[in-house]
Amino acid sequence: MKTSIFLLVALSVIVLCMTDGRVWKFQNQHIISEIPRGGCDFLIANRNIRDNNGNCKRENTFIISNFNQVGKVCDRRNRINVNRNLYESPRNMRVLYCKLLGQTINTHCKYKQIQMRKHIVIACDKIKGFLQPVHFQAVGLLTASLLI
Repeated sequence: MKTSIFLLVALSVIVLCMTDGRVWKFQNQHIISEIPRGGCDFLIANRNIRDNNGNCKRENTFIISNFNQVGKVCDRRNRINVNRNLYESPRNMRVLYCKLLGQTINTHCKYKQIQMRKHIVIACDKIKGFLQPVHFQAVGLLTASLLI
């Protein structure tokens, strides 16, 4: 019974928070549960991820996790800059980094992909009383340990 009530409350919080466009956009552009066949090329095309001008986005990073786990980074103990809304994950997380290689006919974007485990830095805003992820800020790529 306690588990059912907890799950109902957790799902209600997720639904309330997901009504904000910034949270939905963050989830669409940056959270995946697993890497699908076709990797970056498939994900970016399927989710219609483009830059502000509608062109192929130069780079994009996906966090291989779920919304609840990523949302836990938005904890006051993880805040890294008192003047900004930036939070760093306390542990390494699995990420998929996608870097644009080029564009083929019909604006099809072609990406190189790198899997790694790194701390992530995200921006979190208070939405409906809860801190929620709204922007992917950074991951340390130069010191990344590749998952091969």
